[in-house]
Amino acid sequence: MKAGWVVLLLLVAKGLSAQFVYDKEMKAPDFEGVTVDGRPYRLYDSQAERVIVCFWAVDCDYCHDFLKALRRNVDLKHDYELVSFALADSPRQVCRKTRRWRLTGWHFFDEAGWDSQPFLDYDVTSTPTVVLIDKDKSIVGIAYDWDEFEELISKTNKNNDNL
Repeated sequence: MKAGWVVLLLLVAKGLSAQFVYDKEMKAPDFEGVTVDGRPYRLYDSQAERVIVCFWAVDCDYCHDFLKALRRNVDLKHDYELVSFALADSPRQVCRKTRRWRLTGWHFFDEAGWDSQPFLDYDVTSTPTVVLIDKDKSIVGIAYDWDEFEELISKTNKNNDNL
């Protein structure tokens, strides 16, 4: 009977919009490293108002669609800072993709892949997984596709307008 409840809970949880899972007090795990193009970065040193942390895979078409939509629809130079962690065979592969898409941001590669520390710290089990972080380094929400991300951004913008 316990296994049945676990499966039921997982199915119910999957049906909920993930962006409502986090409360304002949950701090994002810090991370630091050197990007695929040689620039040092640390999340907690960022001065950005909002940071999008995207976990993606070079061979994931859904990830490609998400990142292209992100570039087209979100101001990554002024409104948001993008940090991405890619599953790939090499850092060069990540460089080629992000340059081809003209994707502004901080892009990381770790040959440990799914076992790299950011994937573990953020409990990433699928790609794309997108975490929105505010200026206080609190997790605002999480999304797994473009529609969820748009809903998260819309809700975040409405909440900021009400402050």
